Amino acid sequence: MRALVLVLVASAAFATPRPARDTADVGNAGSYSVGVFNPLRIAFHNRFELQANPILFFVAPHLDARFAILKPPVEPGQLPMGVRLTAEAGLLMPTYGMRLMKGFFFPSWATSPNDIGFMLIPRVGLLFSGDFFTNDVLTFRIDAAMRIPMGPNSATPMNSFLAPLEILFAAPLTGFCGRLGGAYDHAFGDRLRLRGEVNLYLTGQQGNLSVNGVDVGAVAPISPFIFTAHLGLDIAVFKYSRIAVGALFANYDQGATQVVTRADGFSDRVRVRSNNILPTVDFIWAGF
Repeated sequence: MRALVLVLVASAAFATPRPARDTADVGNAGSYSVGVFNPLRIAFHNRFELQANPILFFVAPHLDARFAILKPPVEPGQLPMGVRLTAEAGLLMPTYGMRLMKGFFFPSWATSPNDIGFMLIPRVGLLFSGDFFTNDVLTFRIDAAMRIPMGPNSATPMNSFLAPLEILFAAPLTGFCGRLGGAYDHAFGDRLRLRGEVNLYLTGQQGNLSVNGVDVGAVAPISPFIFTAHLGLDIAVFKYSRIAVGALFANYDQGATQVVTRADGFSDRVRVRSNNILPTVDFIWAGF
């Protein structure tokens, strides 16, 4: 254990910190990065790269392309500087993966004739990044995904207990998912980066509130807005890799209610939004 600690400390002494993640930066031709959960990203040109998640690709085929609209010249191994603007476009077919989860995330569909139809999910986005101080990066993002049905479909919103699942399945199950967000990435020396990010999501119609198995209709529709905030720490290890740990906070409408006592002593049952706090962790490899 002591030897491992010494290797990590010795290998993490670099002249510059790791580049900020999830920004408008497009790598130079030949550069790549991949994580246990982060997507594989390969640059085929100084202004063009492709990305896909290796774990999900074979059950939910997808591919995202990133095009650098504004990209100041940057040497290999050096941090990007100046204003960067990047466009994203992608396509996803989630049907096979969702059908594999019918008995878990969609338990009632495992024993019913209902099924998840074939669909395509196109996505477009725009990212803007700029520098602050020496190695800090501010990023703004806007993107949207929509559902294109390709036949009969019985899929309905999950209204689950985890907001990340609602976001992941928003476009396939509600027909739309849009995001407006921003992030600030601060470098602590050459080994650590602290990243704070906030996002506001807008989904399609999330459905109506169900009380004791009864749909109460439009009287209590589920809110389509989801708010998330993430705080993460990247720790440099080896030459180009990093460990990313953090916590995600999410606020959304799960259909929960609580009893509130009024000033006159009577009580009302009112709708409340639910909160999730979840740990995040990943190990990310990179090459230049």
